[in-house]
Amino acid sequence: MDDWRVALVTVLSVLGGIAVAGALSEIYLRLTAAKFDVRDKHCYVTGGSQGLGKAVAQDLARRGAHVTIVARRESVLKEALTEIKAAALSPKQQKFEYVVADVTDGKETVRAIGEAVERQGKPIEYLFCVAGLSNPGMFVEQSVSTLKQVMDINYLGTLNTVHEVARRMVEGNVRGGHLVLVSSTLGFFGLIGYTGYCASKFAIRGLAEALRVEMQMYGIHVHCYFPGTIYTPGYETENLTKPQITKDIEGADEGMSPEKCSAGLFKGLARGEFAIATDPISVLFRCSTRGTMPNNNFVLDSFISGIGWIALTPWRMFVDYSVKAYSASNKKKN
Repeated sequence: MDDWRVALVTVLSVLGGIAVAGALSEIYLRLTAAKFDVRDKHCYVTGGSQGLGKAVAQDLARRGAHVTIVARRESVLKEALTEIKAAALSPKQQKFEYVVADVTDGKETVRAIGEAVERQGKPIEYLFCVAGLSNPGMFVEQSVSTLKQVMDINYLGTLNTVHEVARRMVEGNVRGGHLVLVSSTLGFFGLIGYTGYCASKFAIRGLAEALRVEMQMYGIHVHCYFPGTIYTPGYETENLTKPQITKDIEGADEGMSPEKCSAGLFKGLARGEFAIATDPISVLFRCSTRGTMPNNNFVLDSFISGIGWIALTPWRMFVDYSVKAYSASNKKKN
């Protein structure tokens, strides 16, 4: 056989082997995925009054769930609940409630969860911790209290809620429950202007990874969502304080609507994914920084990780160069 034919057969054999391995990895994920069916289940959503939280609550309503949303402002909660009810699969059978609470306060969190369970007459089986805040700025120009506020809302608010719900699930023997935490693409890497936000989102990733391991003792499933830019009212507020260098590095970042993010999140949950990413950049960073996180597809994740190994080094160099050039430019102006 000619050399080129041998080479062609070899390449096709390798590609065929990779395709088969990828297919087997996908089948394994589907077969081992935890059942995700929210119909007639009590689902609790923090930050459910707007943005991603409201979109998640609406998707839960469409799937026949009983939904409780939580936020700090009652007027916004009431408006959101009307929209969520309108999306209900079975309006007469489903129950929808809201609870006013500040999730950064541990006592308020416990009180809110108790109220939700009492009103619904059901234990919480699906938790979605969506409440969050981003307040970009240069680290040395921001006060410690500002940085702490971001950590309190993003991490402590998640911790307070997850701890109480997980405790109730364990004590009530709610096997098959799901805890869904929301991190960010910036839970994978650090970026200028997002020091406080990155720290809080890295913390959520760490919490989710540790919980995933521990909650297996009780038959409770843990997931972590890593969205990129989401076009919400919060994003508009975020841009008011975002440094120009941060905007320059982000470039023309094509964000997603809350509805599209929610749809991607539910797709990942249905597949049984632990780490869920719904845009190409987030997928690239997920695969490149996965550590011991479970793979969504071993073959595909490994391939994407290889791309990241090649692509992320020059990207990091570009970021470092941009920051130094920005610093030099500012010095000249001053």
